[in-house]
Amino acid sequence: MKKLILLFVSVIMLLSLSQTYAQKGKKSTPKKGHELIFHIKDSPDNLLYLVIHYNDKLIIKDSLPPVSPGLFIFKGDNVYDDGMYSLVSESKKLYLNFIIDNNQFFEYYLDTTTNVDNFYTKNSPENEEMLKFQRKTTQAQKKAAAWGAKIKEFKDLGKTDSADFYQQKLVDLNDEMMTFINDEIIAAHPDYLFSKMQKSYRNIDVPEFKTETGEIDREAQNYYFKNHYWDNVDLADHRFIYIPSFEPKLKEYFLKYLYHTESDTINKYIDLFLAKTEADTLMFHYCVDWLSYNFETSKIIGHDAVFYHIAKNNQLAGKCYWLDQDILSKYEKRVKRIEPILVGKIAPELIIPDTNMSENPRDWKSSYHSNKPYTILWFYDPTCPTCKKEAKNLRLVYDSLENIGKRNFDVYAIGDNPDLKVWKKYVKENNYPWTNVGGNKGNMDYLEYFGIYETGNPAMFVVNNRTHEIILNKRIDMFMLPQFFEEYERIQQRKLEEGNN
Repeated sequence: MKKLILLFVSVIMLLSLSQTYAQKGKKSTPKKGHELIFHIKDSPDNLLYLVIHYNDKLIIKDSLPPVSPGLFIFKGDNVYDDGMYSLVSESKKLYLNFIIDNNQFFEYYLDTTTNVDNFYTKNSPENEEMLKFQRKTTQAQKKAAAWGAKIKEFKDLGKTDSADFYQQKLVDLNDEMMTFINDEIIAAHPDYLFSKMQKSYRNIDVPEFKTETGEIDREAQNYYFKNHYWDNVDLADHRFIYIPSFEPKLKEYFLKYLYHTESDTINKYIDLFLAKTEADTLMFHYCVDWLSYNFETSKIIGHDAVFYHIAKNNQLAGKCYWLDQDILSKYEKRVKRIEPILVGKIAPELIIPDTNMSENPRDWKSSYHSNKPYTILWFYDPTCPTCKKEAKNLRLVYDSLENIGKRNFDVYAIGDNPDLKVWKKYVKENNYPWTNVGGNKGNMDYLEYFGIYETGNPAMFVVNNRTHEIILNKRIDMFMLPQFFEEYERIQQRKLEEGNN
């Protein structure tokens, strides 16, 4: 619930801030306020909604009854956000998509059939260009449907020459549409939001890089694609926040193509991306918030390091001046807590008494004393049902690997319960074959260091015993541990080979 509240607050802040921050270099509105007049033929509506596209959402900006049947006038002293809007009927039917931009005084004539051939506008050149595109697209779709039917018909009759003829007509039609979009929309009106939208839909043309043996170099192509993904999107124009295509592109890039790469790689591309947004305050604001939220709440291993990188280089670097001190303090606290336990950080040596509870630290057990490649630091409360269940699963994995001679880890289990009798009883009854320590004594406040006071139990960290680096800092399915170690060693081997080349 807290996350949903934060996201809702972020949306409201952005929508209100957009009234305050002007896009750099943008022309001023010639008149104050707005007056949008819509003539909707045969409209039965007693109420009409004006909604803005906020990425993949629709947010109601205004609603009103008709002045007279079919006549709706949105008029006021405020200036609407630039972006793509929709008119929605009382029964939630979509009537129209249109652009509100620099000019906020125009008329639009339409009907309830959504047939754009019957639509026209006055005093809105950009919406007229959008209508021109919609009309041409409608015509092209009709032709494509007819020719597609012809292709099927002739293929069924075995007349391949006739089918190929109509197939070529489809290719020519596509080329015609692309030429129209490139020449008459994008090139003719490069500053129009609708033109920028059309440009953003273009796919990136990736060169056919070849290896020394003449094969396609997929790695080079992948590298080029990631570096040029945003070439057709003006990231210094916050109007993209208010169109439906921007959110899917963010998700595709960061939550698909980059999502499972290493944190250092993600951080590099985030820095490159954010640098392109800094010329527009609102765009930068939105993108920093979007990235912070998605990587802080991610369940993927290593993404906390991405959030850490974003916060250190943006929120805590003084770039996000819209944040008040209370919010900044929360970022500082969060960053401070996760920094020492990020993947790649050195895990300190823990020296904690076992169930004998000796007062002599020399008798205490060290987390560094293992002859296995890895150590699992297992934090648990003996009264916690989840802890008990997961410990049994860990035991199954431990024993199964031990029985076939492939156990490559030790377990350093840290009991966290103020009642020592309960903890000792649990350890004795279960007779786990690993190091069992606890009693809230030790060479350091290990519960504070590993964030257990905040996250609670159970918690799990995996340490590489050769380097003492943390290689896993969150709990995973115990039965996935063998696969995790295999994947980790495969990645380490690849890095070693790449380093030797």
